[in-house]
Amino acid sequence: MNRITCPYCGSTLMKTDGIFYCSFCQMKVSKHITQVDGKRLVIRTREFTQITQLEQSTRLLKKLSTYELLELYHFIRTEEQAAEVLVTLAVDLDDDEKKTYDSVLETTTLTWKKKKRYILENLLRERFGYIPTVTVRFLEEYLEKVRQDERTSQMEIER
Repeated sequence: MNRITCPYCGSTLMKTDGIFYCSFCQMKVSKHITQVDGKRLVIRTREFTQITQLEQSTRLLKKLSTYELLELYHFIRTEEQAAEVLVTLAVDLDDDEKKTYDSVLETTTLTWKKKKRYILENLLRERFGYIPTVTVRFLEEYLEKVRQDERTSQMEIER
């Protein structure tokens, strides 16, 4: 028979009135994160993060996996840098000090991107304790470390 266990310490959980409790961690454990036979929490990673996720509220962004936040952060940084170049060019080309519709739109978009970047930086800062420098190589190495950890955890369970 499978034991319902704590995702953090692996101890068998006590269930009272539909609430799971870990006596070792001294805390309630939500039903949706309970594990079986001492398994660890599954780290959710998607091979492809949808850019439309940037349009979500901060409350919903907080629920994304760390890997998804890293990918979105990398994307928004790249987009923000490109938008800054376009705005700079538009200002330099605008000799009569009159802003065109396109340059106003691009400035508004740049402001939105900066705010989203700031949100992502703060969410990553909460998780890492610092704002990581995210490159394609960083993302690849991070994903490989997560996969390696999953393989190691699976081998421990099989023993």
